[in-house]
Amino acid sequence: GEECARSYFRQKLWGSLPILVQSFFTDNECWRRHLSLNPDNGMDPVNIRLRSAQGFEAADWVMSTFWVWEKIIENLADVGYDASNMIMMPYDWRLSFYALEERDGYLTKLKFSIEAMVKTSGKKVVLTSHSMGSQIVLFFFKWVTTVEKHGGGGGGKDWVEKHIHSLVNIAGPILGVPKAVPALLSGEMKDTAAIMGTMGAMVERIFGRYNRKELWKTWGSLWGMLPKGGDEIWGQAGDITAKEAWHYETKERSNYCNNTDFPYLKSRRDPLIVFDNEGSEGKFRGKKWTIEDTIKYLRYWGSELKNNSVHAAQVYKFEAGRRLSKEDWHDPTRTPLPFAPSLKMYCLYGVGIETERAYFYKRASSGTSDQHLTDHPANEVPFFIDSTVHDPTNNIKFGTLFSDGDVSVPLVSLGYMCIDGWKNNKKLNPSKVEIVTREYLHKEEFQVNDPMRGGPKSADHVDILGNVDTIFDLLSIVTHFNKTYLNEDKIVSDIKSIAQRINSRPKGKFSRLKQDLISRLSTSNPRKSFKNFINV
Repeated sequence: GEECARSYFRQKLWGSLPILVQSFFTDNECWRRHLSLNPDNGMDPVNIRLRSAQGFEAADWVMSTFWVWEKIIENLADVGYDASNMIMMPYDWRLSFYALEERDGYLTKLKFSIEAMVKTSGKKVVLTSHSMGSQIVLFFFKWVTTVEKHGGGGGGKDWVEKHIHSLVNIAGPILGVPKAVPALLSGEMKDTAAIMGTMGAMVERIFGRYNRKELWKTWGSLWGMLPKGGDEIWGQAGDITAKEAWHYETKERSNYCNNTDFPYLKSRRDPLIVFDNEGSEGKFRGKKWTIEDTIKYLRYWGSELKNNSVHAAQVYKFEAGRRLSKEDWHDPTRTPLPFAPSLKMYCLYGVGIETERAYFYKRASSGTSDQHLTDHPANEVPFFIDSTVHDPTNNIKFGTLFSDGDVSVPLVSLGYMCIDGWKNNKKLNPSKVEIVTREYLHKEEFQVNDPMRGGPKSADHVDILGNVDTIFDLLSIVTHFNKTYLNEDKIVSDIKSIAQRINSRPKGKFSRLKQDLISRLSTSNPRKSFKNFINV
C-alpha cells in the first residue's frame, strides 16, 4: 500500500474495530483510497493490494465482538465436523463476481476445493452461502459448467450433479437489494439519511455523501447487487403492504394494500425513486423512477468510466431479449439453474422486519432549472434522500419506504424465486431441482451476555446465522436427521400471495424476459452420497 498505510501491513482495515477506528480517524482519505478499487477496471488501484482474510478466522467474528459464522461453526463441530471435512471460502466482497476469478482465482480454488473433498471422502458436499454469497454460488454454477473458451471453468454440464449434494442459501438476496441504488446514486443509505442536526452535519463533514459515493461506485459487487427482474417484479408493488400485514403470528392476517392505498405511489408502475414535490424543482418535481428508469440513469452516469469491462464498476444490463453473457450469470431471472436433477436447494431466511424498499429524493440545490441532473460541481452529489418525508402510518420514515424483509433484503428478493420463480419455470429450472423454503419469524429478545444482538429467535439478516431454528434446520440437512421434515416448506409470511399478485399483473411473471436456453439436457443417474461442508 501507500506510505500512509505502512503501519497496517497484514492488519484488517475492515473487520477489526481498533484498526478500523484508528485508520479511519487518523487519515480517512488514506483509508478510502485503500478500500477503493480501480474505477477503470474494478481491480487493484496502483500500488495498493488489499486481500481477503482466509480460513475460519476470516468470518467467524468481525469487529472483535460481533459473531457471524461462529455459532454455526461451533454447532457443526458438535456433530463431528472439523477442518478435515469443513472449509470456509472467504472472498473480497468488493469485487465483481468475475473479477474474483480474474484477480484471485477464487472460482477455480472453490472448484478444486470441492473436487478434493469429493475425491478424498467419496461424498458430495453441502454448499452453504450467506447474503451475497448466494449470488456468488449462482455465478459459480454457471461458470463451472461453461466451457473454458467461453470464460468458464470447464467442469462440464453435469459438474454440479456430480459434486454438490445440496445448496443451503441463508438470507440470500436472490433478486438483489434496493439499498444498492441510493448507495450508487448519492452515497447514502437509510441510516445516514436519518441522521439529523449536529450529528448529521458532523458525519457529512468527516465522510460525506460525495466521498462515500466515490468509494462505493468502485465496488463491482455493489453494481451486481442492483435489483433484478425489472419492473415486472419490482414495479408491481406485490410486496408493498400495510405493516399490520406483517403480524404473521395472528391467525387472521390483515388484507394487503395495493399501491393506490399509498398516496406517494399512485402511478402506472410503482417507483423506486420519487422526487418529492416540495423538495424538487423544474422537470423533476414529482417525477417517479421505476427500477428500470433508475438503472437507465445509472448506466448513463456510469458511462463516464473509461472502459466497459465486465470487471469495472458499471451497470449490469438487465434487459429482455439480450444474449446471455457473464454479466447475467448471477441473475436468476435470466440464467437457468444447472443440470443437477438430484441437487436440493434450501432457502432459509427471516421475515417480519421493516426493510428499505423505495426512496424519496430531492435536488441538492435550490436553483430553478431543468438542467440535467449531471450538470453539477464535480465534488457534489446532485440529489439526496429527502429525510423530511416522514409518514410512519404508510411505512415511510425519513425518506425511505419500508416493506417486509430481514432488515437488509426485502421479502420479494428473499423468497420469490424460491417459492415461485424456480418452481414454476422450466426454462429457469430445466432439471427440476427440488427447492425447499423455510422462513423464520423475527422475535427479538434481549440477552445480557450478548446485548448487541437480537437473541436466539432473531431473524435479522446477520443474526439469522445464530437463530436456533436456522441452526437446527442446517444441522438436520447435513446429518440427514428427519428427512420428511426437511422436505417441507415452512412459510410464515405472505410470500405466496405476493408471488400470485406479481404474476397476475399484466407485466408479471417475467413476461418480457426472453432468452435462448438449452432445450436438450443429457440425463444421468444421480449419484447418491453424503456430504462434506463448505461455507461461502
